[in-house]
Amino acid sequence: MKKILATIVALALSLGAFAQINYGVKVGGNLASISDMTSEDSGLDLGDLAKVTPSQSMKLGLNAGIWAEYMVMPMLGVQVEINYSMQGVNTKLESSSSLLGAATTADTSYRANYINVPILAKLHFGPIRAFVGPQLGFATGFNYTMTSTSDDKVTKYEPEAVEDYNGFDFSLVLGAQYKITPNIGVDARYNIGLTNVFPAVKSDKGEVVSEAWGKQGVVQLGVFYEF
Repeated sequence: MKKILATIVALALSLGAFAQINYGVKVGGNLASISDMTSEDSGLDLGDLAKVTPSQSMKLGLNAGIWAEYMVMPMLGVQVEINYSMQGVNTKLESSSSLLGAATTADTSYRANYINVPILAKLHFGPIRAFVGPQLGFATGFNYTMTSTSDDKVTKYEPEAVEDYNGFDFSLVLGAQYKITPNIGVDARYNIGLTNVFPAVKSDKGEVVSEAWGKQGVVQLGVFYEF
């Protein structure tokens, strides 16, 4: 028992002697999307009412933040970040029907901004680092702008607030870094949303009209500076 305790103490002391903290800043761009934005639950599928062609595309945004990494051992660190991230999605709805009149195209830009807090396990292989971990996201706002085109007449709706959405987002982060110089490197990651952006819709009687839907996916590319 004494030998085991001595070994544990020696290991703890050696790790403590090695431990160091790295910290820095990062900035980059986002390619963001929200799944199922053209599904029946989203309200963009009009069924038999009209001939509808819904589609969605990724939205360009920015991200920036600060980070600190605690080195547990030479090849392993734990990194915590606080990032501001501009997310969302773009949708398009092309419809034509004798009931609705002329063909209409509706382009909608959804903007969802978050404060994200990733907690990452980070492996070091020389200038290359690989990391994985959970991310806590807290929405700071969600709105949209819609542009409708019908018979060459364009109508633009000013930003409208989205009220019924989940203000908390839990996701999984996968990524890698490459350090170009002792202080500067590039960062690439993918944030996989695990929670639904929009909650289930219920009737006045408590019956579920539509299930919860819409998971976020964000590709992030950027640069970082380590002090």
